[in-house]
Amino acid sequence: MKADSPASGAELRLFADWEAPADGPANMRRDRALLEEVAAGAPPALRLYRWSRPTLTLGHGQAAGDATDPEALTAFGVPWVRRPTGGRALLHLPDELTYAFAAPRGWATGVRAGYFRVMGSIWRALSRFVRLDPPPAGALPRDTASPRLPCHAVATGHEITARGRKLVAGAQRWRRGAFLQHGSIPWTVDRALTNTLAGLPADSPVDAVGLAELPALSPRDAPPSVEDVAIALEASFRRSPC
Repeated sequence: MKADSPASGAELRLFADWEAPADGPANMRRDRALLEEVAAGAPPALRLYRWSRPTLTLGHGQAAGDATDPEALTAFGVPWVRRPTGGRALLHLPDELTYAFAAPRGWATGVRAGYFRVMGSIWRALSRFVRLDPPPAGALPRDTASPRLPCHAVATGHEITARGRKLVAGAQRWRRGAFLQHGSIPWTVDRALTNTLAGLPADSPVDAVGLAELPALSPRDAPPSVEDVAIALEASFRRSPC
């Protein structure tokens, strides 16, 4: 991972790992390292990355047998890996951009403040390309849906949405006065595969949408590229003082 020096007075490290997609164990290992570095006193960091193959991640508290269909994982050749954060099973595709942001407690006073500050930065970046619903705010609702349902099948009301459908979610982990928040920004959503890997009927509702499935702000614009979104995310996080 190579960190760029801050472009302004804001002390933010950027890891442009999206240029070299990695597998699940490598990506989660790097996210854990990011949290450990910040907990040890390093400045806040934003890591943007991609996946070398479709991969399912499970929240750190999920049991694989409760959240997946092992036979389907084997049949489709989809590996799974455990995230350092919580949340539900999430299928990552090679065309998505995943974010990981780590900061000390001084950047946010707690889970709610950190969650919505990170989401606000992502919302500002993506609103340059597509029309979004208002940014999430308010209380973090409790997720009481069945553990079998994957992340993209459950709208909890605190993610970034477009036309009422989930676009960007996120999960957190706090450790020794620092926190990590990460999540995916999909270009497409493979609804049938998402459901099948969870042991659900392929045509079960999936309350999610990808960037490439949303109309651009201008009819003449094509969907943004990964590089476009990465540049916008960096600029938005740098505008949020660290």
